[in-house]
Amino acid sequence: MVKDATLIPIGELLTKSDILTTDNLNACLDRAKERGLPIGKVMVMLGYIKQRELKAAVEAQSLINDGMLSVDLAAKALQLVANQELKLPEALGQLGWKKQKTGATNRIGELLVEADAITWEQLDEALRTSYETGLPVGRVLVFRKAITNAVLLACLTAQKLIREGVISREQAVLGLKAVRQRQVSFEESLSQSGFYKPPTRRSTPLGYILVEAGLLEETQLMTCMEIALTDEKPIGEVFIEQKFLSRALLKAALKVQEMVDNATIATNLAAKSLKRIHQEGCSVMKAVAESCCPQLQPHHRNLLIEMLSLAQLADPNEIAQVVSPEVDAEDLRKELLLSGLVSETVMYGLLRSLYLIDTKILVQEDAIMAIHHCKKNNVSLDDALKELGWTTPMRRR
Repeated sequence: MVKDATLIPIGELLTKSDILTTDNLNACLDRAKERGLPIGKVMVMLGYIKQRELKAAVEAQSLINDGMLSVDLAAKALQLVANQELKLPEALGQLGWKKQKTGATNRIGELLVEADAITWEQLDEALRTSYETGLPVGRVLVFRKAITNAVLLACLTAQKLIREGVISREQAVLGLKAVRQRQVSFEESLSQSGFYKPPTRRSTPLGYILVEAGLLEETQLMTCMEIALTDEKPIGEVFIEQKFLSRALLKAALKVQEMVDNATIATNLAAKSLKRIHQEGCSVMKAVAESCCPQLQPHHRNLLIEMLSLAQLADPNEIAQVVSPEVDAEDLRKELLLSGLVSETVMYGLLRSLYLIDTKILVQEDAIMAIHHCKKNNVSLDDALKELGWTTPMRRR
């Protein structure tokens, strides 16, 4: 195995091989983002490289990712592919490289073959289609109904856990077989076999929240997961590259995901909030507050006034001067905002706290302290909870 093997994007590998110029690569990246197409397909479509050169580059990239080939040797081999119209194995042979006898890799296709999920013939056909269309191999297999989305998801999870050193390749294959035979998730199959103990506190996958919000289709999520694993990129960056999300929406989605992880919002309400952010362009603070508390109840009226008073944010006499006693809780919040007596930060913090109180996540005394922190530091209620140390800060994703 090549000890110093470095993961490298396909475009960088082609420029290092002098098959593609930096200017041409930048033009392809721009077009790929503009059209939402795979970068390799764009390179061929614009005539900067040939199909066989792309195929060789993808093969070389896979060998690099599996630690079987160095970047420098791959670049030299690709130069021979371009100049002498050789296939990659022929070019590598000229350079003295020999495939290791233990040639098993952690590629999705090979894992699926070993798990008896597909045949070598199906994999070869899927690889050809992948080279021609630029689609990930896993998605091609799903489109051809060779495997289900559940099996693809299990294989992507297996690949991730192998790379992280959590399980061995052999354990992954056994787990994938169990997924097909017993219709359980991959992690459940590993746990049942004693190979893996899932963490007690797990992050809710961002992609699943986006699917529930209607911002992403399940097939698009699977494609992005496969690209993220293959290119070693954060999945959020892949969402942006594929034009499924803007950077601003990704930032908002990560904030909402953190609330789900901290159990301060239900997943369905998180999805509803993201949908509002996308459709209305509103802030996370507003979307979450209004999604969690869409219709104020009668008892909320007195609670709002009481909390404003106890948090020393407004005097009941001041409130009585701008709001008539007959108005309900919904009109109360509107009139308090219109009068300027309460800022948006404080009002949305109050609405958010009502949800947390109603769901027994916060007691009223803690909510009052958090609201006071919102006012004093001009931050949202969730940021206040984080700054007060009551919830876990966002882990790196």
